[in-house]
Amino acid sequence: MIELKHAGLKVSRLGLGTWQFSSKLWGKSLTTTQVSLLLSTAISHGINLIDTAEIYGNGRSERLLGEAILRLDAREEIVVVTKIAGFRKPVFEEFLKAFKNSHKRLGFKPDIVLHHWPPRNMNEICKVVNALESLVAQGYVAAYGLSNYGLKELREALNCVRKIEPVANQLQYSLAYRVVEKELLEYMKRNNIVLLAWSPLAKGALAGLTEPKNLAQRMDGVFKTASKDEKLQNALNHVAVRHGVSKSTVALAWLISKGAIPVVGTTNPARIVEYAKALSLSLDSQDIELLDKSSEKYVEHWGLTYRQPAPLASMPRSLQMLLVTLMRGI
Repeated sequence: MIELKHAGLKVSRLGLGTWQFSSKLWGKSLTTTQVSLLLSTAISHGINLIDTAEIYGNGRSERLLGEAILRLDAREEIVVVTKIAGFRKPVFEEFLKAFKNSHKRLGFKPDIVLHHWPPRNMNEICKVVNALESLVAQGYVAAYGLSNYGLKELREALNCVRKIEPVANQLQYSLAYRVVEKELLEYMKRNNIVLLAWSPLAKGALAGLTEPKNLAQRMDGVFKTASKDEKLQNALNHVAVRHGVSKSTVALAWLISKGAIPVVGTTNPARIVEYAKALSLSLDSQDIELLDKSSEKYVEHWGLTYRQPAPLASMPRSLQMLLVTLMRGI
């Protein structure tokens, strides 16, 4: 467990993501019974951090999560993170409305709220940060954070802080996507901001999956590249065999060794048991060196500047909202 600064919250070094609960990109939506089993498995294996967002399944992931938590009577056992969509107008009233809608769908107040992606206009970052600060200051939520804020955006965000600083920044980070290591990761460590790593298994490629099974994987360039990367796959397999665990356990343990909290999604309770082994797996310097070298090209392969989610974050706000609305969430 690690304690988030000035939030009074202790979270596990591994989180469970809920995108797959309801997204058409991943396939069929889960039921409350299925989500309850996933959640109870996570809790029993030391995972208390649960991540969701208002646009996952157009709010359905939040509703399913809330129903499962109520069924399990598990509210006191977990820390729930949700995210306000990046297309929301950056004013307190708009953020409060989105927060209250998430509260209603969950059936309780989330513990942490993140801004899902930064505004295209850098001049609006202060408005985002100050609106999030107000949510905390007025007692709506215990803490706030950011998501997909690159180095430039994060620096500006911290310059905008009046009193309450963000506790986390959620970023794409894995052995197959290491762009955050270009200054951003170290900058976050210096400022005591936790890195929540999304797509930590490159949508299954780092678990050994070689062919896409759904639209989310077929659309993902990182999945396509990593699944065919023999050097990286061989290194993962070598370390996995050495420790008697799976490739996915190794990939998650590597992220933990870098100081990140991987947020991993699944629809299979058995996978959670497998992933949770990363919490106790200690990779030695030999393991780390092998994994680092086999994936070193991915520090720069995807570009020198972090900008995700692409191409959504590059679109005008109105177009972002229209696209997500037409898709009925992602």
